[in-house]
Amino acid sequence: MYKKEFLRVKPEEVGLSSRMLLQMLQELESCGTQMHGLMIERHGKIALECWWEPYNSSMAHICHSMGKSYIGTAVGLACTQGYLGLQDRMVDLFAEEIAALNIKPSENMKKLTIEHALMMANGMSVQPPSGEALLTNYLSSDFDHEPGTRFLYNTTGSCMLGAAVEKATGRNVREYLTEEILNKIGVESDKLEWMTFHKNHIHAAPGVASSTENNLRLGMLYLQNGQWDGEQLIDPEWINKATTRRIHTEVINKESHLDNGAGYGYQLWICPEKDTFKFAGGHGQDVIMSRTNDLTISVNQSADDGGSRAENEIISKYLLRPTLPSGALAEDEEGYRLLCNYISTLKVKKRKSNRIPEDLNRWNGIYRVTSGAFHINTELRPVDDNNVYTDFYDHEDVNVKEVSIYYKNNMLELVFDDGTYRTCIHAYLDGELRPVYSKGAIPIYTWTVSTAFADAEELVVETKFLQTCFWTKLIFSETKDGKYKVQVYKERLHEDNPYIYLEAELVKTEKRTG
Repeated sequence: MYKKEFLRVKPEEVGLSSRMLLQMLQELESCGTQMHGLMIERHGKIALECWWEPYNSSMAHICHSMGKSYIGTAVGLACTQGYLGLQDRMVDLFAEEIAALNIKPSENMKKLTIEHALMMANGMSVQPPSGEALLTNYLSSDFDHEPGTRFLYNTTGSCMLGAAVEKATGRNVREYLTEEILNKIGVESDKLEWMTFHKNHIHAAPGVASSTENNLRLGMLYLQNGQWDGEQLIDPEWINKATTRRIHTEVINKESHLDNGAGYGYQLWICPEKDTFKFAGGHGQDVIMSRTNDLTISVNQSADDGGSRAENEIISKYLLRPTLPSGALAEDEEGYRLLCNYISTLKVKKRKSNRIPEDLNRWNGIYRVTSGAFHINTELRPVDDNNVYTDFYDHEDVNVKEVSIYYKNNMLELVFDDGTYRTCIHAYLDGELRPVYSKGAIPIYTWTVSTAFADAEELVVETKFLQTCFWTKLIFSETKDGKYKVQVYKERLHEDNPYIYLEAELVKTEKRTG
């Protein structure tokens, strides 16, 4: 892979004020979101890049629905190379599958095209489940509206676009996109993960994890109308259509989206600001592209709906709504020094900590689950109680059968045994986030950060797989009959339904001494 390194410059060289960026970062720090990474490119040069420790430039961070834009890019490539056309009908592409399932297509289904799926106008009132039965679920759906007339955010439709690319090209989406585009624009494969559904092995729209810079590079390709280093990788007319509102988004399903009124293009959102559009993933994974100001912004964070709204507003206020100077500004060495000093201090805030009880060793032991169920693997439940990530777990029963706890050196080591894996975490009592290698049910998430605190009655452990957005809180307590229980609160990051609740009863089977 050829990777052209970007020139790193002082912000003033590309018309951005260091003091303005410093003020923007300070506001982002206090707006209610947890920032993980931020990069700003202007005129082909990097004007700002920063990560909040323990996050870093090499991490493949969860992208959520930003993965739809990776699939959309693959569709654009297939259209450019003649494998697909925007007006190709789904009933023609999947004629064999429709016949095998004995489906009689309705008149609306017969009208459904690649373009309709790209613009989230599949003609459905209800989004079907995806997963290993993706093709069956989608093709068997009730197409109760004429395709192209009604917006419904539809992850399953995005996954079907990936299946269409694979069927038309004879190559899986990641291989095809990597060889034909991602390698050429410098996306680093070792910083890009892309999970597939069980059994059908179709690359899933919500299954992408990638570095902040990888995402930035893909955004720059769109801002440059599909061209990179003089080579036209995607038809500029396709890019123009993709980045122009194809449908209004006033009618929307339960999922929370922040740009509902601005419209939707091809697997990306149209922003309220002039000539601005973005790839958007849940909980603040964004790449924002502004033609007006010739800049690309790549963001990773962990935010609920309110935090995302606040972060969007701050970035818009400083970088999108104003018309920024196109040329260089006067040098500001002091402003640049202040910005660099501030960036050097960025880190995710500590979790809660408190005085260590003298009898913390009483929790040392091995505990067997006797009733209830819980686990610490990442879950994603965007709309209802369906855990989307079940389709990515590499074994079926992920519930903990046994957990061991051992206190040593201001740290608790906990090992969660689900019968297949023993996931080890280190929970530090000072609240600091120190990454530890941990193997869970989703193979691409391999690091955890964890903290713990305790009082006379409860042991509280907070843990998360670092590449994701979601914390899991476990509250261990002893019951009156000498048994134990654990109450589990898994973050959803939705304001109206913030947690997934799990609970289990435990029996302490033996002490643990090391």
